Amino acid sequence: MPPNEFVATIVVLASAVLLISFWKQILFILLFGVVMVFCFGLYNVATAMGR
Repeated sequence: MPPNEFVATIVVLASAVLLISFWKQILFILLFGVVMVFCFGLYNVATAMGR
């Protein structure tokens, strides 16, 4: 196995372990981000209509 393939495998495994360990936190952050973007979009639409 070439060194770069070895590194790629380690990176993928590390990412998988992190995802499995922190999926609840990641899900919470993603949900929070989606809600923030949604609220920001609604606010922009409301201000655009209010003018």
